[in-house]
Amino acid sequence: MKVEPGAADLLAIARKTILEEIAPALPEAQRYAALMAANAIAIAARDLAAPADGAGELARVAALLPGEELPQSLREGNARLAARIRAGAFDEGPARERLLAHLQATVRARLAVSNPRALARDERTSP
Repeated sequence: MKVEPGAADLLAIARKTILEEIAPALPEAQRYAALMAANAIAIAARDLAAPADGAGELARVAALLPGEELPQSLREGNARLAARIRAGAFDEGPARERLLAHLQATVRARLAVSNPRALARDERTSP
């Protein structure tokens, strides 16, 4: 049984308290640290709310490693992918396009958690 408030709610309350009650009362030198803590809380909350898409990223990595045994973890898959990149396997053609599509999807998923405003700016300026 889940008890309310949940983790996301608690993080939202903590962030609001820091931003509205604590940070304004602090001297300028400490206010920056409080704002950084509030930002870290916001990132943690988005991370909790984000779909656990490690499997999706792992599937994309595995698709870039045809003819190889499936990686057991994202760390392993990324290490093998990096080795193939260094070896020049993605320097041109369709392989390069598949790699770039994977990298773009990965960066966008990570930005959605760590800096959604940057992602929104990119979406507004992309053709």
